[in-house]
Order: sequence, then structure tokens, then C-alpha cells
Amino acid sequence: MADRRVEPTHSADRDQSHPARQTRAAESRRRQSWSGWGEGRVTEKDGVGVFLDDVTYAFADISVLSLPVLSVLLMAETSEWFGLKAFALVAWATMVVCAALIRGGWVTPPATDAPGWVAMTPLLVALRLGYYNGTLALAAYGGRALGRSGSPLAGGAFALLAGALSVALFPRVAESFYGVVGK
Repeated sequence: MADRRVEPTHSADRDQSHPARQTRAAESRRRQSWSGWGEGRVTEKDGVGVFLDDVTYAFADISVLSLPVLSVLLMAETSEWFGLKAFALVAWATMVVCAALIRGGWVTPPATDAPGWVAMTPLLVALRLGYYNGTLALAAYGGRALGRSGSPLAGGAFALLAGALSVALFPRVAESFYGVVGK
């Protein structure tokens, strides 16, 4: 019966010394589950379960707030093998996987001493909205420009690097933003 207790995993998950971060998810294998009967519970998961849970979380975090640029890119041009959609997809998938690795504690982001992903607060959601959309637009249009002038492989590498680097630096950017605007 102890596993039916619901522990908050979002706002209460923040460390007081790092209010812009979710450190508990990076330091534990416990994740919140849903039984389907309207009851949540916290369960201990193995490494694969933790990674899948974190990929799902990161996918929702990045995808929902990136809908403005994703819808523009979807309607921007016809389908090309090495067009905007392809490079946006590379950056998007890279961002999701990297964010999941940071959230699960497998990778500690650079320029910060705390593990874990960025917390969900109204200010940080507003930051995410601009940051994610800007990153995907840069990766898509930059990748297409490199693909047309050089090789499609260079465009793909640019999109991959832009997605990985933006997510790796996002926790530091969020902490700085929260420290300035959140006070």
C-alpha cells in the first residue's frame, strides 16, 4: 500500500538551493505512474523504465512548447529529403534525447553544479517558449542553408549540434534567467 502514495514530481521536486531545477528526478529511480483508474503512484523503475519515462517527459516538454515553429515549418515548403522538415526533425529528436539524459542524471549539464532538468514554473515556461522555438528555427534554416551550399551531411550535423548544444546549455540559461527575473 506504500507504493500508492503520490509524491509530487514537478514544482515540489525543486531543490531550494537550485529553484529553477528538478534535481530529485536525476538523483532517484522513482517515477510517478498512473494506474488508469484515476490514481497515481510512485514506483521504483529500472534503468530502461527511467529512461523511457524521461524521454516521454522531455518529448512533451519540448514538443508542446515548440508547436508554433513546428507548425510554421510544417507549412513552409514541400517535402524535400534535405529540407527544413528534415533538419528540424534531427534537432527535435536530439533535443528530446539530450533532455532525457539530463533529467535522468546520466549527463550533468555544463556550467552548472546541479544535476537534473529545468523546473516547470510560469517564468521558465515563457523562457522555454522562446528558447525551443528559436533553437528549432535556427537548426532548420541553418541546416537547410548548409545543405544547399555544402552537403546535406553538413546540414544534418549542424542541426544535431544545434539541438544538443542548446539543450546542454539550457539548464544554465534557465538558472541565470530565473535568478534575474524570478526574484
